[in-house]
Amino acid sequence: MKFKKVLSIKDIKKLEIQEFKRRGNSFSLMKSAGTAAAKIILKLIKKQPTIVVCGPGNNGGDGFILAEHLRKKGYKVDVFCLQKKYYKGDALKALNQLQIKSKNILDLKIKKKSVIIDCLFGTGISRNVSGFLRKVILKINKSKQKTISIDIPSGIHGDTGKVYGYAIRANVTLALHSKKIGHTLYPGRNYCGEIIVVDIGMSKKFNNYIE
Repeated sequence: MKFKKVLSIKDIKKLEIQEFKRRGNSFSLMKSAGTAAAKIILKLIKKQPTIVVCGPGNNGGDGFILAEHLRKKGYKVDVFCLQKKYYKGDALKALNQLQIKSKNILDLKIKKKSVIIDCLFGTGISRNVSGFLRKVILKINKSKQKTISIDIPSGIHGDTGKVYGYAIRANVTLALHSKKIGHTLYPGRNYCGEIIVVDIGMSKKFNNYIE
């Protein structure tokens, strides 16, 4: 069942802590999130070339999980990410389990009729997008290919809807577990496209941990 409340980043973190305890580890939730997102993507796109762009945090980890799921379903998937040294924790574990040979994000090439899966930044971005990641966002937006953002378009803050310099203009945003406040506030709302809430398997019994 989809969770209908609009949550803050603080709310989500409270729920995640309880979910980690229930599962015994945090990686299990990342696998659930990535797999659930992939199943929605399978319904949204045909078997066309798919580009998954992964940043260094847990949003990137979700991207590695969903990319592997799409590969197993017969999709042609290219994964572009940072050097391995920039990943740690669950994101690194997800990268290590990836059976697709990843490519350097600096070499991002976008062909026509591709679908782009945006897993660069999550909801807690706190500084302006700059450097090569700014160039990646500009390249994705300029390509005008169908773009699906995981949880929130990269560059948008999950609580305020603020654009941190540059942000992905998504056609579809897959909001993990619930909508976030930043999905509903402008200017962030203008970047989200269609918002689909994805059930990632978090226990409903923890809902009393949020107001």
